[in-house]
Amino acid sequence: MRYAAAYNMHEPSLLVYMLGDDDPIKCSARRLLRFNMLKRVSRVPYRTILLDPYSSIPLINGDAVECPSITLVDCSWVNAYRVFSRLRASKRRRLPLLLAANPINYAKVAKLSSVEALAAACYILGYKHLAYALLSKFKWGSTFITLNHELLEEYSNAGGVDDVVRIEYEYFKYVDQGGGGM
Repeated sequence: MRYAAAYNMHEPSLLVYMLGDDDPIKCSARRLLRFNMLKRVSRVPYRTILLDPYSSIPLINGDAVECPSITLVDCSWVNAYRVFSRLRASKRRRLPLLLAANPINYAKVAKLSSVEALAAACYILGYKHLAYALLSKFKWGSTFITLNHELLEEYSNAGGVDDVVRIEYEYFKYVDQGGGGM
C-alpha cells in the first residue's frame, strides 16, 4: 500500500547532519544545500527517519506514516560506524540494496552518494517527485533511476520488511556487498 498517497500526508522535511569530513567538491549534500533542497541541522531530531546503513531494518513505504522528516548523515565512511553509534532517532532505517550511479562508484552495490540515498528514500516512501527533483541537480542523476527503476518500484510497493529482504535476495543473491553503504 502506498501510505504517503493513501493518507495524503505532507511531504517530509529533508534534513542533513553534516560532519564536513568529505571532499567539498564531490559532496552531493553540499550541492543540495546550495539549491535549498535540504536543511542543515546541528543535531539529528529524535522524530525522524534516520538513514542508517548499520540498521538491520530496511526502509519500507509504511515508514512514511507520521514521518515529519528524513535525515541524512553526511560523513566519511572512515568515521561512519562511530558517528552512527552515537546518534539517537526513533526510526533508524537502512536503504534496501541499490546500485550507485555516481561517477565514483558507478554500478557498485550500496555505494550510494548522499543525493542517491536521499532520492531512494523519497522514492520508496512515495515521494517520487522529490526523488526526481533531487537527482535533477546532477548530470548523472537520472541514471540512478534508470539503473534502479525496477528495484525502486518493487521496494516502494513491498508489503513489509520481509518482502524487501526477499526482493534484495532475488536481485543480489550472487553479489558480495562488501559492507553496507549509502
